[in-house]
Amino acid sequence: MKQKHTAILYILLAALFFSGMTAFVHLSGDLPTGQKALFRNLSALFIAAFTLWRKGISPLSVAPVNRRPMFWRCLFGTTGLLCNFYAIDHLVLSDANMLNKLSPFFAVILSYVILKEKVRPVQAAGLAAAFAGALLIIKPSF
Repeated sequence: MKQKHTAILYILLAALFFSGMTAFVHLSGDLPTGQKALFRNLSALFIAAFTLWRKGISPLSVAPVNRRPMFWRCLFGTTGLLCNFYAIDHLVLSDANMLNKLSPFFAVILSYVILKEKVRPVQAAGLAAAFAGALLIIKPSF
């Protein structure tokens, strides 16, 4: 039971910190999107490097077989971050946040299209409900 409470606490803290990041990106004004992303990623780099250093793990110890997937993960993660920061700068904040929260649902759709994974009926219903809810938040008047 303790692990469940710890997991819930971490989920809530992640939501709080991501909301704070979104608010600070929005409040940072007319700085270029790339510059905002650079400073966000530099902060993440220092936190990750400190964590790895504390555990005695070398950041260069990635197995050669994992380097290509790691590269793609970094590339797509950075692209997603840039797109999110661009949306925060150019859309209403609630709309940008809603689009960001839909990313797991887009992952299900893309796994069907790219990886040919099966989508179960309950997943399809969840996708429909998520997009209907997002539509009601983003354009409540249709």
